[in-house]
Amino acid sequence: MEQGDVLTLAGREMFVLHTPGHTPDHFCLHDPEAGVFLAGDHVLPTITPHISGLSSSEDPLLSFFYSLDRVADLKDLRIALPAHGHPFADLKGRADAIKAHHYERLERIRRISREFGRPATVAEFSRRLFRPRSWGPMAESETYAHLEHLRHAGEAEAHRDRAGMLRYQVA
Repeated sequence: MEQGDVLTLAGREMFVLHTPGHTPDHFCLHDPEAGVFLAGDHVLPTITPHISGLSSSEDPLLSFFYSLDRVADLKDLRIALPAHGHPFADLKGRADAIKAHHYERLERIRRISREFGRPATVAEFSRRLFRPRSWGPMAESETYAHLEHLRHAGEAEAHRDRAGMLRYQVA
């Protein structure tokens, strides 16, 4: 599948939307005639999708932001059907709320970096961003995605220390 392809499912025409972010190859389907959006893991009603920094995308968080903007602009939408959670109607509102969550997380990373006052590892940032019950590989990969986003935006520097650990400092 590719962006813009049309699939016929159960007699309905569904338009393919490439929505990288949660994964680089994530796709959603849109039936504009019925006002239905099959959101998959792209937009979830009560939680935010995991954005992994371990991706073929140079900046998976930026890709996710672009994808959220693309689906938020869909017209005449009646219902979004996510892969997890309940159906919901306000796709634009939910996409905006998810972006706001990530912007707040980026701001927290900036603040944490100032508090550290030195370059810190992804794990160190992650343990300040997430509660202990959430610590682990998923939290660290999402933290890495946010730090890499800041690095690509020119707001952070990264280097490897003598032990080979990657350390970030946000400007």
